Order: sequence, then C-alpha cells, then structure tokens
Amino acid sequence: MKKIKDLDIEIIAPSHGPIYKNPKRILELCKWTAGETENKALIVYVSMWGSTKEMVNTIAETLLKEGVDVRVYDLAVSDIGDIARELVDSRAIILGAPTVLAGMHPLALYGTYLVKALKPPAKYGVVLGSFGWGGGALRQAGDILTPSNMEVVGTLQVKGKAKDEDLKKIEEIGRQLAQKMKT
Repeated sequence: MKKIKDLDIEIIAPSHGPIYKNPKRILELCKWTAGETENKALIVYVSMWGSTKEMVNTIAETLLKEGVDVRVYDLAVSDIGDIARELVDSRAIILGAPTVLAGMHPLALYGTYLVKALKPPAKYGVVLGSFGWGGGALRQAGDILTPSNMEVVGTLQVKGKAKDEDLKKIEEIGRQLAQKMKT
C-alpha cells in the first residue's frame, strides 16, 4: 500500500479473477491486512435458558452508552461468514458461553476456534457465561484463547440466572472495556 499510495488508480485488473472498475472500494478493504481496528466490539454468544443472553445484552447496552459500536451475533442462528467479517476490524471480542458437560456449549466452542484460527487484530476480550451444576466454560475458553495477544479485561461466570449484583459487575466490566478501547 505504501508503494501505490501516490498513484491515481483507475482500475484493478489482476492476472486472474474479476476486474475492478471501482478500485477505491477494494483499496479500502486492504486496511484489513494492516490489523487496523475500529472502536467496535463484537459480541458472539449462545444461550440455552436466557441467562447468558441477558449477560451479553447488559454488556452491549453498557458499551453502547459509552459510545462503542457494538455488533451482536447469536451463534445459534448467525452466519459464520458474517461473524468472520466483523472479526477483521473489531477492537474487542466478547464471548458469551454457557457450560455444557463441564465445558463450553459446542457453538461457543466453534466460535472460539474460529477466533483462534483467524487470529483477528482484536486487542481486548471478555468472557461471560452461566452454568447449572458445575462451571467449566470460562476455563476452557481461557485455555483456547490464551495464545492470542488479547488482553482479557474481565470474566464472569454465574450459576443459573444472573442476579442484580452480577449484572452490576458486567456493567463495570463494560465500562472498563470501553475505557481501554478509547486509548
């Protein structure tokens, strides 16, 4: 990009594939390769009984109040290609993962492996989850995401439905995340 920055490009015609008569659109997409992020948080979650959904909705509302662009995807119904597209310029990733059989829900596990495989430029992460009998999702998420360069701003795992004090903790995590994203 540095080599071509002063050129007046009218068309992009590679030796294979389509010809682009609107090069500006293609050149703007090249920012993805530079690891540039926007003040945007990507929230991906799955919820079995509504507790994890309530938790991610709480952090989403907090981030929106703090001026952060928020994109929320329910892994049970979202297209994985849409999620991958959001990963390329999100500054933060929030994972909502309930525990199933002492580990993450399979869809949350799939989402976590996607993050690990794509190695997005996100700088910050948060993991939220709920469980019934025993936890395990947070530990498993940490084991998978530890090799990434993301700073984990906060984690919270609750038994059953989140209580008012849990939601207040999530709001605080959201405010801390928003502050870090601004710097």
